[in-house]
Parts: sequence; C-alpha cells; structure tokens
Amino acid sequence: MFHNKIIAEVGALLYWTMLAACTVGPGTVVTCARAGAEYGYSLTWALLFASILAFTLQEGTARLTIVSGKSLGQCLKIKYKHGLTVFNTALICWIVSACVLVGNTLLQANCWAGGLDAVLAIPGADELVGGAEVGLRVGTCVAYAVVVLALLWFDATERLGIFLGIVMLGMVSLFLVVVIKMGIDFERFAWGLIPGVPAKSDTGAEPTDIILSLVGTTSLGFNLFLGGAMAQGRDIKSAQRGIAFSTIAAMMVSELILLVGAGSNGSEEQVTRFTIHKLSAFIEQFVGVEGVIIFSIGFIAASLSSQLTMPIGATVLIESVWFHWDGVDEEKAEGRVVAELEVKEKSGGAVNEIPSKAQMERRCFVMKQSVNFAMVIIATVVISTNVDRLVVILVAQVFNGCLLPFFSICLLLCINDEQFMGRCPQKGWHNIFLVIGVTITLLLASNVIVQKVLSSVLVVVWHRILLALGIALTGIITLASTTTLGSNLLKSWGLDGQKGEESRGDAIEGFSSVHALHT
Repeated sequence: MFHNKIIAEVGALLYWTMLAACTVGPGTVVTCARAGAEYGYSLTWALLFASILAFTLQEGTARLTIVSGKSLGQCLKIKYKHGLTVFNTALICWIVSACVLVGNTLLQANCWAGGLDAVLAIPGADELVGGAEVGLRVGTCVAYAVVVLALLWFDATERLGIFLGIVMLGMVSLFLVVVIKMGIDFERFAWGLIPGVPAKSDTGAEPTDIILSLVGTTSLGFNLFLGGAMAQGRDIKSAQRGIAFSTIAAMMVSELILLVGAGSNGSEEQVTRFTIHKLSAFIEQFVGVEGVIIFSIGFIAASLSSQLTMPIGATVLIESVWFHWDGVDEEKAEGRVVAELEVKEKSGGAVNEIPSKAQMERRCFVMKQSVNFAMVIIATVVISTNVDRLVVILVAQVFNGCLLPFFSICLLLCINDEQFMGRCPQKGWHNIFLVIGVTITLLLASNVIVQKVLSSVLVVVWHRILLALGIALTGIITLASTTTLGSNLLKSWGLDGQKGEESRGDAIEGFSSVHALHT
C-alpha cells in the first residue's frame, strides 16, 4: 500500500513536469544565458520572482478548473456571455484567442530561432559560409517543419515529448557540471537576489527588456490555459504539489543557465555581445568537445519539444472556447435549433441539418491543423531569411511578457467569481499573492512601454519606474472599482460591508429573541 502511494505520487509529479518542459525551451536557454552574460548575477532576483509568479498563476488556474470543472477559457466565455459579443461569442474570448495566437506564433518563431542556434552550436557547423551556410539554415528550418507537422497531424507528441525530456536532462546535467567546475561567487549571487535595475551595458540589451523577457519565458501566459487543461479531473493538493515541483525544477534549470552565461563573459566589467557560439566555447573549456555535442543535442531536444508545445497550447484554448459546450448549453442550443427548424418547415423555408457531434469534432480537427500549419510555416519562413535570431527571441519574450498581465487579470476576475468558486471560494491570502503578482506584471510591462516611448524625456531609470508603478497601481485600482473584483476581494479578506451589516442584523435579531423569552 505504501509503495503504491509512492508510485502514484511520483507519477503525479512527473505528470506536471510537462509545464517545466514547456517553460525550459530554447528561449529560456538563450534569455537566461544572455541575462547572465550581459548583466552577471544582478538579475537573479527577476528569475526568482518569475518562478514565484509562475507557481501563483498556474496554481490559481488549476484550482479554478478543479473547483468549477471549467477551464479559464470556458469561464471567460460564461462570465461575459451577456456583455459585448461578436457572432454570439463574448468579445473577451476573441481578444484572448487573438492574443494567444499571436503570442504563440512569436514564441514558435523563437523556438525555430533557438533550434537553428542549437544546430549551429554543433562543432564546425558555424564555420560554413556561402551556399553551404544557406543550405544548412534553410534545410534545418524545413526539417523542423516536416517533423513537427507530421507529429502534430498523427497526434504522436506525447511519447516523443517524454523522450525529448529525457534527452534534455543531459543538457541540464551538463550545465550543472560546468557550474560546479567554474565555481560560484556567492557574495555576488546574494546581491543578485536584491531587486534592482542595472545600468545598460554598451553592447547589451535594455535591462528592462531582459527582466521582462525572464518573466515572459519563465511564467508563460499560455501555460495558464494549458495548466488548466492538465488539471481537469485532478485533486487540488496533488496538483499543488505537482505544480510546485515543476516550477522549482524549471527555476533551478534556468538559474544554472544564467550562472553559466555569467561565467562565459568573465567579470561584469568586460561584457561583450552575447552569442550561442561564445557560450559553446565557454562550455568546451570545462567539458571538452563532447560536452558541446551534448549541449547541442539537448538544445535541439528542448527546441523540438517547445515547437510541439506552442501549437498545442494555442489549440487547447481555442478548442475550450469555440468547440466546447456544457451539457446545459448544448441542450439549450439543440432546442433552439430544433425550434428554428420547426418554424422553417411550417413556413416552407429551407431546412438546415443540425451539426452532429462528429461534424463538430471534424471542424475542431480542421481548426487545429490549420493553426498548426500556419504557426509552423510562419516560423519556418521568418527564420529561414536569416533575421537576427537574438532579436526574434527578445521580441517574442517581451511581447508575451506584456500579455501576461492581461491573462493574469482574466484569472483574477474568474477565480473571484462565486458562480465558479461558490463551493470553495478564493481565500484572502491567495488573493494577496495573486493581486501582488498581477500588479508587478503590470509594473514590468508598463516600465518597458514607458522606456520605449518616453526614454528621451525620462532619462533617469527611477523616474521611468515610478511612472510605471503609478500606471500599474492606477490600473489595478480602476479594475477593482469598476468591476465586481473590489467587493469580491473585500469579501475574501473579511472586510465586506454587506456581510458586516448581515452579522449585525443577526445579532440584533438574536438579542430581541432572547429579550422576548425573558419578558
């Protein structure tokens, strides 16, 4: 019995490592290594915060799904069905779907960029020039496209995903060996845990972009929808342990990559532009050419697993919003269609066939394959043109970092809605972490936008941060005051005025009853 429990618990933990596999992709390798190479240990705090935020959001969406029986996308569809609609679907569902499609398409290009860098990291591959270099670049992109589309078409991603995860562990072990051999400056590491924005290096990216990229690559917005789908039919406690295990694993891997990146550029005063080639050369110093080959193969595995995950993450949301009916909604829809058919028959109009379940499944399959094909082809064409792959990765991570506040707000609104969480309402301390997390994501996104728009006016970093903080606080206060969120938050913290009035009313009524008995 005891052994069975251990096996079941290990299986549950391994089940949730899919979220870690989605997180630790080529974007994570490049972004974390670049953060370390260009800013040393000083952005360690951003990685720690991003991991805490990832757990908070993924645990919240898992709890929402388990308690309500509905995914975040389905909850949004129900919550706003009486608001603004387009073709009988809530406008918010259109916006969320569009954001996920665009964001995941950028991330897919980011995966292709990382996948090409992984191939070029193989010893000798980056020395090719002319037609040989073009052939390797285009051939690699096309090969990725063929493999990914074939696996998605035949729905054969699960077993390969497990194999790729095992291969990727080789790369993780390699980073651990490199970190052990090169050593860690624990004093600098401790200072890196204190939040701060370092001065921009001459050859590096904007530090605010790197910070938001670390958040965007560690706390992926579409993981809220993917995590919700994974949580269906699961136990809350088991899901919490699994998500915590997955988040810690992803954080440790990301931190190892950042430390190796910091070591690859030596001291922080001698920073040069980061490239994967420099990272490979640094790894070779400690583990030889064989280690570089292991790094390249593990990097390819991480790229391929993420290339498979991005379309799945997009289609999971779209399927839950557009091709899923609750039993009650399905009955209502079917009854409405039948009534319309009866009216048409009496009036002599043309009778349309009621879509069957098989037809809906076929439409869903066509939609999935269309999304898969579009995302893969766009990524293949873009990366084949030899654009700056570091820029592609940075843009993808920053864009998805800017989307994270929007998805977080959607979760915050739904998880505090009694129609979904009535039997297990959101607790006050849960809301404290969630509200703080949403506010900080708003701060980071606002800071990047302010830096891009007003950098020539607000030249002092702290001036931009203060303005971004004001925007973030204004946004969260406006959200709380213009929706039911404010009252729901007060209720979860035991500060609801109506509840106090009811309690006083009950007390007065009880006192009157006692007084009547005595008299």
